[in-house]
Amino acid sequence: MLKKTLFDQFNRSYATNGWFVAVRRAVVGVTVEQALWKPHDADVNCIWETLNHLTYYNNAYLQRFKGIDYKYDAGSNNETFSFGDVDSAQWLEDVERFDAVMTEWLDLIEAADEAKFLQPISAEITIPWADAIATINAHNAYHAGQIVLLLRLQNVWDLEKGVK
Repeated sequence: MLKKTLFDQFNRSYATNGWFVAVRRAVVGVTVEQALWKPHDADVNCIWETLNHLTYYNNAYLQRFKGIDYKYDAGSNNETFSFGDVDSAQWLEDVERFDAVMTEWLDLIEAADEAKFLQPISAEITIPWADAIATINAHNAYHAGQIVLLLRLQNVWDLEKGVK
């Protein structure tokens, strides 16, 4: 039951809208210009920065879930809100990288033994996987809301994608 709940939550925060828009649904069709946009004089992250931040942390915990002793290579959380070359191909590559991480997460959650979710992440990170994944899901949903808000502020949000 725990595994099914975590899987369903993960899927809703990533791919399938529930009571809120999933990250993947929010970024479908977003152009590089929309991904880079920020409100005038606002100290906020753009969609592209936010997506790469999500990829960074989802990948870190994915590696740990696979048993890899993952160490952060970013000096601070702020460094995870970044992107490389500004072009459409790079934006699409970053979306695909996010999708690959999230799809692998879903596959691993689905394949894992129920007992895995009660185990601590590692000797250093002693919270159980169930708590960590629940927090990851909330983190993904939080940033999905930010992405939707940035698209709505640009007047480009497609109401058919959710949040009518």
